[in-house]
Amino acid sequence: MSEDVEDVTGAVVAALVAEDTDVIFALMGDGNVDLLARTATGTDITLVHACHEQGAVAMADGYARFSGRPGVASVTHGPGLSNTATSLLTAAAARSGVVLLAPDTPTGDLDHPQRFDQRGFVGAAGAYFRPLHRPGTVYTDTAAVFRHVRAGRGPAVLNAPTDVMHARLPAGTGSYEPSAAPPSPPPPDPRLVAEAAAALTAARRPAILVGRGVAPGGGATAVGDLADLLAAPIATTLKAKGLLAHHARHLGVAGGLGSGRAGRVLAEADCVLVLGASANQWTTDGGTVLSGGTVVQVDRDGEAIGRHSAADLAVVGDAAATAGALCALIGGTGRPAPDEWTVPDGPDQFVPAAPGTSPVHPRLAVEALDAVLPEDRLLVVDAGHFGSYAQQTLRSWDPRRYAFTHDFGAIGQALGVAIGAAVACPGERVTAVLGDGCLMMSLSELSTVVRYHIPLTLFVMNDGGYGQERHSLTAKGLPDTEAWHAWPDIGDVARGFGIPAHCIRSVRDLDLLQTLPETTGPVLFDVHIDPEPRNPAFAEIAHRLGGAALRQPPST
Repeated sequence: MSEDVEDVTGAVVAALVAEDTDVIFALMGDGNVDLLARTATGTDITLVHACHEQGAVAMADGYARFSGRPGVASVTHGPGLSNTATSLLTAAAARSGVVLLAPDTPTGDLDHPQRFDQRGFVGAAGAYFRPLHRPGTVYTDTAAVFRHVRAGRGPAVLNAPTDVMHARLPAGTGSYEPSAAPPSPPPPDPRLVAEAAAALTAARRPAILVGRGVAPGGGATAVGDLADLLAAPIATTLKAKGLLAHHARHLGVAGGLGSGRAGRVLAEADCVLVLGASANQWTTDGGTVLSGGTVVQVDRDGEAIGRHSAADLAVVGDAAATAGALCALIGGTGRPAPDEWTVPDGPDQFVPAAPGTSPVHPRLAVEALDAVLPEDRLLVVDAGHFGSYAQQTLRSWDPRRYAFTHDFGAIGQALGVAIGAAVACPGERVTAVLGDGCLMMSLSELSTVVRYHIPLTLFVMNDGGYGQERHSLTAKGLPDTEAWHAWPDIGDVARGFGIPAHCIRSVRDLDLLQTLPETTGPVLFDVHIDPEPRNPAFAEIAHRLGGAALRQPPST
């Protein structure tokens, strides 16, 4: 940027421009008012004003997930930063590329009413904290934050006292140099690739588990080619949902929130190649599905290998590049085509839903939504018991266009993430599936939806309270009274914000979803679901989190 920048605030604005920032999700306060005003008047960067700081960071999270670029948010110091806690923790758990510009109270003002340990707070949230204490380091500090995010390490916070932000820039500070792209990982060790190839070709029932470490495109193509060479079925993690969905060997998502068939094939395989996936307890049913055969794990991060499930052979390197190397090695051997192996049968993960129910069975509700959404859908799913049905049922064909927000186990994140997704994909409709409790937690951001004319479909699965807590209380033999809530009419609330709303109380009312393809602006469907069904997979997940009483047989 030019040498005529006079102060640190101007230098931060110049850095944002140089980093090709096109939007900042913000909530204005004393600490960031100058930064935002000067950004609005002196650049082409768009400001999206949230109603709550948690919403601003959730929007930046959604923007990062759906654009593949840093999502920038700005809040003020003290309570402005503390209000971001849950969204910042969620972004950290998802390793989402959020850059948070968070000023601090003035240096030396120990009696400032908004003073608190912002470094400790950010560190506790799992985000990278970069202090900007001297005017002359503004470019170095800002570049470090963007470099951290671009390397895929999760959110980063640039923290500068307001007196430093207002300070003049020292002479000779120079211009901002945008953060460089992260270096490519080293190629995998050829000796280890050869060992992996030998293990895979010797297997009678090989299988492949793919995570988000394999990007759509050429990397995914290499994995598909390898699967064909090995006659190996493909399972994905939930975070890679939709990757290779059109491949003939694709079985869907492994784990409780995916396809039961994918989990069974991993359990029956005598060699599983894990590509760019952590193979955590949720994907592997507590590690049980990878306990019967040889596990070959490939990841660019050596520390990630074996962290959750033991690996018999560890290959450090880019997962897609390693898949390509395996293809070249195995395909060049002239070996005969391997025999197909039969994917084991077993009970379906999905419990059949009784038709004609009123309220609507949750599985029937999401099946009806899935039927009307286009293949190139943009989809965000919130957390909660209702979400287990949505995760299992709603399809994806591209993991870059699909997100779930329960990385930190919090509810109420989907609305903000969906707004960010819509800003990242202008002109496209985003569908957010959330519970009634999720909506009530983030209700104020409906105003943001209207203010910016977001083309958003809100599919609210309304069971009149907190479903999982109700099931947990019942399983423990306790009254569930406190988990029921008499919300205001959600449709009326949406209309009060200026959002058209439809109420679905029975299976017949699901026909209202047929109007969706012609909808142009925001719309809300208040879907009254049957509160009684308990998803067996979610009951098992809750048990694994410590709910021992959930061992009782689930209802359908």
